[in-house]
Amino acid sequence: MQSDPPRVPHAFSSPSLSYDTPPNKQPYVRINTFFKKKPGISYEYFVQHWHHVHADLVTSMKAFTDNNIVRYTQFFQTPEGREEAYKIGAPAMEWDACSEFLAEKVDDFAAFLKSEEYVNSLSDIDHFIDKDGGMRVMIGYTNLVYGKTIEGMGKDGVLREDLGKK
Repeated sequence: MQSDPPRVPHAFSSPSLSYDTPPNKQPYVRINTFFKKKPGISYEYFVQHWHHVHADLVTSMKAFTDNNIVRYTQFFQTPEGREEAYKIGAPAMEWDACSEFLAEKVDDFAAFLKSEEYVNSLSDIDHFIDKDGGMRVMIGYTNLVYGKTIEGMGKDGVLREDLGKK
């Protein structure tokens, strides 16, 4: 059985972050998929295809809106960003990109992935994703620590004004 050490004594600057306050869990599930660029294509082609063609395919599906997908974002690791990571002493992740989906429930996202529309669109990934390099998925929740929430969804984190800053 695991035995955690005692809590680290700490004088909290923000009461909302104290040990006795629950996390600011946002009311949606977060699904991140990490993947690599297909070998033999340029970074520019990869970004252009994913940003335009694939994004349009995904968001135009009836199954996308019917299954309570709240948000879809694309996060790219640029070649410059990869270099910057090393400069600050933090080796870059091996992944080139990450799709982030927010859904009301994991089952909603699973229904989207199992939809005939989505399954029929899977051949599009052959144009830009390294299928041999694999994809990895991370599913969980967002604990919003600092900043504003998505309008109408959840509670703000600590804000600048809470810290006495303008």
